[in-house]
Amino acid sequence: MNPHVWAMCNDFEDAKTIPSLISLKAIPPHDTSMEVLLVDTLADSTLRKLLDHALDLSTASRNTHSLVHHLANLVSNHMGGNFPVEQGDLCTRWKVASKRLKDFYKSIVLPIGSLSAGLCRHRALLFKKLADSVGLPCRIAQGCKYCAADHCSSCLVIIEDDNKSPREYVVDLVCEPGNVHNPDSSINGSLVASVLPPFEVSRIKEFQQYYVRSASRGQIPISEQTCISPEPLIPGSYKGGWQNENSVLEEEKSAKANQRPDLLAIQATVSEIVAGPEAVSVTQSVEEYIQQNYKKEMIVQETDVKQCKFPTSNIPKYLDLEPSLAMDWLEISWDDLHLKERVGAGSFGTVHRAEWHGSDVAVKVLTVQDFQDDQLKEFLREVAIMKRVRHPNVVLFMGAVTKRPHLSIVTEYLPRGSLYRLLHRPASGEVLDQRRRLRMALDVAKGINYLHCLNPPVVHWDLKSPNLLVDKNWTVKVCDFGLSRFKAHTFISSKSVAGTPEWMAPEFLRGEPSNEKSDVYSFGVILWELVTMQQPWSGLSPAQVVGAVAFQNRRLAIPANTSPVLASLIEACWADDASQRPSFRSIVDTLKKLLKSPVQLIQMGAP
Repeated sequence: MNPHVWAMCNDFEDAKTIPSLISLKAIPPHDTSMEVLLVDTLADSTLRKLLDHALDLSTASRNTHSLVHHLANLVSNHMGGNFPVEQGDLCTRWKVASKRLKDFYKSIVLPIGSLSAGLCRHRALLFKKLADSVGLPCRIAQGCKYCAADHCSSCLVIIEDDNKSPREYVVDLVCEPGNVHNPDSSINGSLVASVLPPFEVSRIKEFQQYYVRSASRGQIPISEQTCISPEPLIPGSYKGGWQNENSVLEEEKSAKANQRPDLLAIQATVSEIVAGPEAVSVTQSVEEYIQQNYKKEMIVQETDVKQCKFPTSNIPKYLDLEPSLAMDWLEISWDDLHLKERVGAGSFGTVHRAEWHGSDVAVKVLTVQDFQDDQLKEFLREVAIMKRVRHPNVVLFMGAVTKRPHLSIVTEYLPRGSLYRLLHRPASGEVLDQRRRLRMALDVAKGINYLHCLNPPVVHWDLKSPNLLVDKNWTVKVCDFGLSRFKAHTFISSKSVAGTPEWMAPEFLRGEPSNEKSDVYSFGVILWELVTMQQPWSGLSPAQVVGAVAFQNRRLAIPANTSPVLASLIEACWADDASQRPSFRSIVDTLKKLLKSPVQLIQMGAP
């Protein structure tokens, strides 16, 4: 028996170990007893390109079925194409490709993006990662009708049937990529199978301290007895319910925990890194991990799923957030931050440029540190939201300082500042031509569309040009989730929060129930700013703005020489009936078409 395998299976109590990435990389590449895939969006450039492509496909897809079809073909094309069965040509190609990659990396740890050929289990992992990135409910289950091996895997997604009821279907990733069919007897499993060690042997004590010290990233060991999340995402052909998307760490780690022992899938994104030499997760058994994290997921009733409603217990438990940050290497020490100049103010704190380990970051320092319970939840809510989002048009969350008296949120630093400043207080040389402004509008729409497509959706509620930051390449990114709520909380009243009325929807200002369509109204004001280069409602006090918008039904004047398409889009965003306002997906489509038009068709007027 290979000594490395023996050691990793016998380090800790009951041989239920989570081997570190360092220990896995130490295994000789010619060892064929283990198979490790690394899912690392930071170092794997090919995976990042696939994720970007998936976002584009999500925007272009007409419906969920179309998106599933496109993603399945993307996975199949990347991993060698389609085959009638797994045994034979596909298996041969996989063996050749994996040997070549092991020789190249001199390790059994292979980046998933590097696979030019993949079996059903590899395709299922990649499809799951892409599906998660675009908010498509998906799970991996043991079983595949094209594979005779014990370690076969398939992906299941939710698609509406002919009766417009959400149902779970198996996605074909091997023979006819993109086709879906009802789960059959090839898909098996129970909710949480017992995690047994591959070998029942005595532990080797001398290896224990080495592996604890060398732990660097979160891995989930795989056992023969496990299968992936076999409970259906919605009630249907199986017992069970919906696993909510907001807990990315639990979902993806439980997915990885339910493969075969010869497939260790390691998630190494920023949001899923284990910190420190004594991280509890390194020594914790998989069974305990699943019981503590996965089995606590709420089962949502079918009627709520159809109405896109989620109970509040599906939202991350905010008071449990600090340990999670420590596990994910997102806990930042205040002593490591060197604050520089103040660059702005957020919903409930000041924003400073700072240096962190030699890099520029933005630090939002909370004004009030002696929090009441509701204020602490407000802070932790913003952290929880930022922790789960990752999109080119959303500001990157770096971590948080969670120790008083320095409660802070740390994000990437964007040197050009806010869109509001660029539009209304530009410095010399900062010229925004019409196409650039239109691209900025598209950036905002793509960022908010991503948030709305999360599961459950995230509604910004405080969307305005001061909360949009611009990087050195003129890319606009959404920030400041101080008023954000998961849509699982359904409606929010304006009486409970403070904001900026110039950008707020009339129903919100009146204290009426509001939903994600309030963000659409706010986007209309931002688009008006980009068209006119003027401040909204200049000359009116906040109280006068509330009266004009909420009770007099007044709207900003659109210049007569504005492109008819742009003018119509702005007016649609400001529709009195919130349900008549366009979705951000349709807004993205409209702006993309405009950007391809001649410059005379995108005329932006001035009042």
